[in-house]
Amino acid sequence: MKFSRRTVFLALTVALAIMLVTGIVSTLAGSLMSGELLKNGDFEQGFRAVDNCGMVGVDWGCFNTGGIGGYGFYDDQWERVVATGSHAQLIEINTKQEGGDQNRTAGIYQVVDVVPGETYTLSFKGMIRANDADSGGDPWRYVMLVGFSQNGSSDWADAQVQEVDVGPIQDRVNPGSYYNAKVTVTAESNKLTVFIAGRMKWGDWYKEVNFDIDSVSMKGPAPAAAQPQSTPPVGKPATKPATKTELVCDGPNLLQNGGFESGFDADGTAKKWGKFNNGGRANYGYYDDQWGPVVAEGAHAQLLEINSRGHMPTDPDRWIGVHQKVSNLTAGATYQLSLKAMIREAADHSDEDAWRYETYWGLNNGSGKISQTSELESLTGIPVAGISLRTDPGAYTNYVTTFTAPSSKFRLYLLGLKKWAQSEREVNFDFDAVTLRACRTVPVATPAPADPPADSSANGGNSASVDSGQAANGVCTYLVQPGDYISRIAEQFGTTVEWLAGANDIANPNLLFVGQPILVPCGGETAHAAPPQNNQTASAMPDAGETAETDEVTRGADVVAEEHVVVRGESLSQIAFRYGTSVQTLRALNHIDNPRLIRPGQMIQLPSQ
Repeated sequence: MKFSRRTVFLALTVALAIMLVTGIVSTLAGSLMSGELLKNGDFEQGFRAVDNCGMVGVDWGCFNTGGIGGYGFYDDQWERVVATGSHAQLIEINTKQEGGDQNRTAGIYQVVDVVPGETYTLSFKGMIRANDADSGGDPWRYVMLVGFSQNGSSDWADAQVQEVDVGPIQDRVNPGSYYNAKVTVTAESNKLTVFIAGRMKWGDWYKEVNFDIDSVSMKGPAPAAAQPQSTPPVGKPATKPATKTELVCDGPNLLQNGGFESGFDADGTAKKWGKFNNGGRANYGYYDDQWGPVVAEGAHAQLLEINSRGHMPTDPDRWIGVHQKVSNLTAGATYQLSLKAMIREAADHSDEDAWRYETYWGLNNGSGKISQTSELESLTGIPVAGISLRTDPGAYTNYVTTFTAPSSKFRLYLLGLKKWAQSEREVNFDFDAVTLRACRTVPVATPAPADPPADSSANGGNSASVDSGQAANGVCTYLVQPGDYISRIAEQFGTTVEWLAGANDIANPNLLFVGQPILVPCGGETAHAAPPQNNQTASAMPDAGETAETDEVTRGADVVAEEHVVVRGESLSQIAFRYGTSVQTLRALNHIDNPRLIRPGQMIQLPSQ
């Protein structure tokens, strides 16, 4: 049979069209299957304090089955038990208080939107560590579990549960590596709750097991996205030139006896300060420390001690702190908190969790007595550079931050945390030179236009003229970002590692923390002058010609931009103040229900100027 050229051409065209459509459908199906449905699966977007649990990853819920047993949830930053990034979720179950109950279970969960009838793949990295790893007992006495609730319920009892293999039980203080776990599930409704949990099967006394979870992912088809309510305007409004300003925090110290030089009460607490601890099986001490190596300024510092001597068993998550009421403030105004902090332990345990002891500051509008740290309106970590020996202290860490006053009066807290339930331990938290100052925004004088230098590359390619004294007087604050290291920051701001280390009292240049404030020269010019003092700190404000990308780098820019990336330690009110808008406007624009729950890395849309 013979076919005409036209017939052959039509047949080839139809076949090609079928192949093309099939390829498109296949590609779309493949892209749907690769969609990530979980939020904060790598736990790099922050943690929050949850009553009856502890520190739980943002966007995750928590639970435990109660009974006779101790439970703890932690932001684990010990690099040996972090699979990716700098954080992992740690869940602890222990019977150090008393034994008896079996099948003690604790875990985290998250509800996701799914498509009924579709199959989803949950994967994560898991590790089990215990203090009896080498006991030769039942190898399945501690297990990790995965559960799914097909109706979106947050109740563990509603979940369909199965054990997952995450390898053998490892030594709690000398772990090996993570194991990969993978489970598939078919959705039966449009909501699916994912549970990941650890279980201590037996009720033996004096046992502790840690379940580490990281790199959690759930992939599969996502429901169709909702259509936008309105069509965005075509084009962009004309951008107004930004006025170059800087934040100056030069008011008097609003704290009484912030340097601890005005005396101490008989209980060891500095005058004008109250004391706080959360009791339990531990001992607490407050002292007027006059030992030269742990006094930053003057002749006195506030020493806070937690020890577990004589307590067998003891309790995890023991807090100690001091607080002071501050009045006559301006609600919504910006204030700067500056302090020096140090952590010391009685014996060297550097082979254990590097974050076994931590320091924090927080605010509370209520009375001086609090029973849970979650009662603080904000709780922010103070990144102390290392833990030294009690009798061989290192250097103080300088900490400077700004925040927006939530009201005209509040209580300021300084806190120390002993995370783990080890007995016969002692940790000392030293605080000194605590100041709280009001801040104001002032315009920066713009120098008169001048002839450009013969070689504009000498100023980093920026043809704008720069005052030669700006390196010494124009000092700005930069917040350390993920992936930063000190030589990169030095290159970025046209200075040296030695200058940055001297200006910020950095004892170990290799040890920086995400969210740590670093004093840098404003404008990125080369700094040749002596390092500035801490009271010269100001927020970095770029020139009008700088872009949103520059703002992303300096994190302190008061420029007209369309979006802002949240960094660790920022609040919505700080962002609103920086861009000359209100918290209410940002909440409405970004559909933020709780203004206190914003996460590092979150994109905040800004109103057009």
